[in-house]
Amino acid sequence: MGRKPAITRSAVVSAAIEIIDRDGMDGFSLERIATALNVRAPSLYNHFADKTEILSEVARAVVLETPRIPDPAPGQWRDWLIAESLEFRNSLLRHPNVVPVVFTWFPENLLHKLYAQYSRLLGDQGVPLSRQLFLLEATHRMTVGSAMCTATGRPALVELPPNGSVEPSEGTSVAVRDADEALFVEMLRAFLVGVDVEGGN
Repeated sequence: MGRKPAITRSAVVSAAIEIIDRDGMDGFSLERIATALNVRAPSLYNHFADKTEILSEVARAVVLETPRIPDPAPGQWRDWLIAESLEFRNSLLRHPNVVPVVFTWFPENLLHKLYAQYSRLLGDQGVPLSRQLFLLEATHRMTVGSAMCTATGRPALVELPPNGSVEPSEGTSVAVRDADEALFVEMLRAFLVGVDVEGGN
């Protein structure tokens, strides 16, 4: 009978996310992960080739936290795409220190799978094939870019402070954070309404 492994891939990824959430990338190391799991650092190489593979799995795990939105009713694909994008952005911002990791090591194979799935859905909604990838790639970039700005301390400037400085005071920074999500939704909606889908809904 084989001996049960001391650690698993999922445990390593969970420990890595917890460390980055708490201490940022400056606190991330194989030694810190091993300590959290009460093992020796070289044992991690039984599960991962190197640190890059761990970070790739961290990015994948955070992306997969995003809940799915029910398929849209006829003619409601714009609202559905906004809701999907907002859920993804919120999932990223639950781990602000991990957002740069997701940005760098985004799971492209997962993205391609989602694009294929979402393209079929948009096609069922009457969005022509020539516009499907454009819509998905544009909203994806807007979502990741917005999350990256917010996670790294640069939320959208809703309005300039009265003195004209672009550095918000403590009071204005709270207002900016509160309005950041609403501005993201407004930005997406303006983009989607302005896209010519050649007779799509």
